[in-house]
Amino acid sequence: MIVLLVSNAAWAANVLPVTAAEDGVFKVSVKATHKFTRNTDKLKEQALKAATDFCAKDGKTMKVVSVQEDKNQYLVGEFAQVTLRFKALAPGDAELTPGPTAAPVPPKPMTTDELGAELTKLDALRKQGLLTDAEFDALKQKLLNRF
Repeated sequence: MIVLLVSNAAWAANVLPVTAAEDGVFKVSVKATHKFTRNTDKLKEQALKAATDFCAKDGKTMKVVSVQEDKNQYLVGEFAQVTLRFKALAPGDAELTPGPTAAPVPPKPMTTDELGAELTKLDALRKQGLLTDAEFDALKQKLLNRF
C-alpha cells in the first residue's frame, strides 16, 4: 500500500514582484512551484494578499482590475499561475465607491389582443391540470396588472 502525504509545502508558490503595467495599473503574478497544483484558489489568495500589502504600505486601498488564472492541465506545459491586475487608490477615491445601479425596466403594457392570447394560454394550462386554480388566479392577476 502506498500512502501519499501532502503537506502545506504542496501549495508553495513563487510570488513575483509587483510591477507597474499601464495607466496606474499594477500586476503581481503567483506561480506554483510544481505541476501538481491545478487548483488556483490558493494562488489567487496569495496574489490578493501581495497586492493588498503593496497598497497598504503606501496607505492606499487595492481595487482588483482583473484576474487571469492559468491552470496546469494533465501535468504538461507550464506550472499553474495567477496574474492579478490592480489599482492602488487613495482612501475615498471615486473609483472605490460603487456607481448607481440601473433601475429595473418595467414590462411594457399589453395590448388587448396580447392580454386575450395570454389568458387563453393560461386557461388551457389550467384545463390540462398543469396549473392549479390558485396559480391560474395569481398569473391572471399579474397579466391584468400589466394591462
